[in-house]
Amino acid sequence: MVTDEPDRVGAASGSADPRVDERLAEIDLLSGGQGLLTQQAEEVLDETTTAVEVVGHLDLSTYAREDPYPAWHDSKPFEPMLRAILLGELDDASDAAVHRTLEAEPETAAALGFDPADVPDQSTLSRARRTRFAELEQTIELGSRQIRMLAARCGSPIGAPEPDTDGASEAPTGASKRTVNRLIRGKTREVLDELTTVVFPAIEFDRSEDVIYGDEELLLVETLMGVTGTAANGGAETYGDYVNPEPAADGPFFADGPSGETLLEAIKNLDIEEITEMVNRGAARVLTRAKPTIEFEHPAMLAIDMTYIAYYGQRDELVRVQGAPEDKSYEWCHKVATASIVGDNVLFTAAMLPIGHFDDHDPEAYAGEDKSYRVGGVVRRLVDIVEERANLRIRRVFADREFHAADVVAALEERGLFYVIPAKRDDRVKRFIARMDEDVDGEKRVTVKDEHGFYGPIKDSGGVRKRAETTLVGLPPDEDRDQTQVFLTNLAVTDEIRLDRRSTRRRIKRYTRRGGIENAYGGIKQFAPWTTSREYAVRFFHFGFAMLLYDMWLLVDLLVQRSLGVVEFRTKPRVIAPRFRGFLRRRLVTLI
Repeated sequence: MVTDEPDRVGAASGSADPRVDERLAEIDLLSGGQGLLTQQAEEVLDETTTAVEVVGHLDLSTYAREDPYPAWHDSKPFEPMLRAILLGELDDASDAAVHRTLEAEPETAAALGFDPADVPDQSTLSRARRTRFAELEQTIELGSRQIRMLAARCGSPIGAPEPDTDGASEAPTGASKRTVNRLIRGKTREVLDELTTVVFPAIEFDRSEDVIYGDEELLLVETLMGVTGTAANGGAETYGDYVNPEPAADGPFFADGPSGETLLEAIKNLDIEEITEMVNRGAARVLTRAKPTIEFEHPAMLAIDMTYIAYYGQRDELVRVQGAPEDKSYEWCHKVATASIVGDNVLFTAAMLPIGHFDDHDPEAYAGEDKSYRVGGVVRRLVDIVEERANLRIRRVFADREFHAADVVAALEERGLFYVIPAKRDDRVKRFIARMDEDVDGEKRVTVKDEHGFYGPIKDSGGVRKRAETTLVGLPPDEDRDQTQVFLTNLAVTDEIRLDRRSTRRRIKRYTRRGGIENAYGGIKQFAPWTTSREYAVRFFHFGFAMLLYDMWLLVDLLVQRSLGVVEFRTKPRVIAPRFRGFLRRRLVTLI
C-alpha cells in the first residue's frame, strides 16, 4: 500500500504521530481544555463580538515562526493572511467572499493587519490555504470549532448562517443583470473566436488534397449539428441556409456548402485511434487556454468516469456495442471513459478513451483472460494522457464504481496516487455495511476497515488472479445521501474517536464533491448531433466533438464568473447551455 500523505496539525504539536496530537486535541476539547487560539478569543468574546474583532485580537506570532516562506519572499504578511483564513472559517465564508469583504471594507482589512490598498485576491487566499497554511489545517479547524462553540454559549452571532435572499446566489457581487449579460456576450464572443483557432486545427480529416471543401467547413457543419441537435443532412442544410440564403434554381450543387454525406464519409475514413488523438489534442488546447482561470490543486486531482451512450439498433457484428448497466433505461450502449480536472470552481474534461473491442486489453499482460477491455489499462492511459498533454502532475484520483477492480488499485498504487472509489455492492461489501459500528442511538456511524483484500487479474501477473489490498470506508446516510456509502481508498483514515470519524468523513467528501461530473455528461450530450448511423467512428466522433464544445461552454461560464469576482465552486452555471448554443449558432453565421 502507498503511504498516505501525513495528517497535518498545528505548529505547536510535538508528537511524532500527528494523529496522536489530533486525538489529544479532541480529548482536551471534550474535557474543557482550550487551544491557544481559543484562549485568546475568550478574552474578548461576548454577545456583541464579531468575527473580525476576534481574529483582529489574536496574537499569531507563535505560528508565524513556522512560516514556510522566508522573510524575503514576495508574499502577503503571514499573520494578516492567517487572520483572513480564520475569518473565512468563523464566518463559513468562501475565499472569494473574504476577498470581497476585504476589498469593500477598508476598516476590516486594516483590523486584520492588511494595507487596505493591497488586500489579497481570491487566488492568493486559496493558494495560501492549500500550501502556506497546510501544516496548520488541523489547528485552524479545531480552533475555529472551539471559538464558534464559545461564541454560541455567549450569544454571539459568529458562525450563524446569514438569512438567504432571492437571487443572492446568482449575483453575489451586486452586479446588475445588464452587466452580467454584457459579460456573457463579450466572453462568449472571445471564446468562440478561438473555436476556429484552438479547436479546429486539432482535427484533421484524412482526405485527398483536391477536395472541394476544407476541414474547417466540415467542422462548421459538425458544430451546427451539435448546437441545433440535427443529423448530418440537417446540419448541412442549416449551413446552406446561412452561406447561400437565396440559391439560384440552376446553381451548382456546391454553392450551399458540403453535404451531410461529405462529412460522414470524412469521419468514416478516420480510425478510432486517430479520433481519440485529435479530440484529446483539442481538449488539451482548451485546457491550456483555461489554466490561468481554473483554481485547481497542484498536483491536480483527476476524476475518471465511464460514460454510456445509448444504442438502440441491431447488434449483429457490432463488437463495440456492450451491455448497459442495470440502472439504465436501455439494454445496449457504447462506452467512453473520460477524465476531468477537478478544481475549486470547475470540473473540466481533459481526455477520453474508447472502451471495448479489446481497447487497453494487452492480452500478453493478462494472459488467459478473455475480456473486451481492462479498467486498469484505461486508468493508466488516461493519467498518462492528462499528465503529458496538459502538462499537469496528478496526485489524487476519484473514479466511479466501474473502476472497483484489483488492477485499478494496482495501477494507482504503482504510480503513487491517492484514490477514492465507490465500492460495488458485492456480498463482502454488504456484510461490511451490516457490521458497521453504531452510536448510542443504534445509528450507523463512520466505519473504517483496514487491509481489505480482494482478488482479480492484474497487469503482468501472468494470468494469475492476485490480491489487492485497500481500505474500506463506510459513511452512514446524511443530508446528501439517503443510504450508506462505501468507498475504497488508500488515504490514512481511522474511526478510533469522534474527531477521527469527522476527519475521515471530511476527507472522503472532499473527493466525492466532484460527483457532479456524472450529471455533467448530460451536458456534453446537449452538444451532440442526432444520428442513426451504426458506424462506431461516427458516433464516437460526435461524442468527442461534443466534449470539446462542452469544454468551450465551461470556459465561457468560468470567464464570466471570474469577471464578476465569483470563482467558488458552482453547481449551477451562470451561462446555461441553451443560451450558449444560441450564441454559438449566431456566431457561426459570421464565420461561414
